Amino acid sequence: MIFAKIARLFEKIFYPVIRGVYKIGLGILLVMMFLTIVDVTGRKFFAAPITGSYELTEFLLALLVFSAIGYTQVQKGHIATEALVSRFSQRTQALIESVVYFISLAVSSVMTWQLAAQAKRLWLGKNVTGVLHLPIHPFVIAAAFGSLLFCLALFVDFFNSLQKVRQK
Repeated sequence: MIFAKIARLFEKIFYPVIRGVYKIGLGILLVMMFLTIVDVTGRKFFAAPITGSYELTEFLLALLVFSAIGYTQVQKGHIATEALVSRFSQRTQALIESVVYFISLAVSSVMTWQLAAQAKRLWLGKNVTGVLHLPIHPFVIAAAFGSLLFCLALFVDFFNSLQKVRQK
């Protein structure tokens, strides 16, 4: 019961944030599409592409991915193979699910930590992009935040799977 309570608490706190960041990601996708259309049109018909559009698209794509990864976990939209696991008992399946969530959480936590460390290095080094001279660290900070939200979604799923192990 304690695992379920912890999971519900984290769901109430962080799922609205994850959904909000996902909606921001949808806005980023819209901006990327508009930027690409205007850039291609300008390049093709007016011989005037948008300066730095490639750089902006790269950063916006990273923001898009990291804004959606937590929401995809909440929706259980990530790839899962169940060919072997589905043959086991319910309790064994829940135990395997717990182990998978724990390992995923550990790896994702390291990724989040390293993204934050990279953002700090980029900030201290005052690194900027080559064409537009935009600072790079805000984009990496946003990626680290998206990765953190993914970790929180995995944390909830891990505790929910532990509750299933205890019930079965």
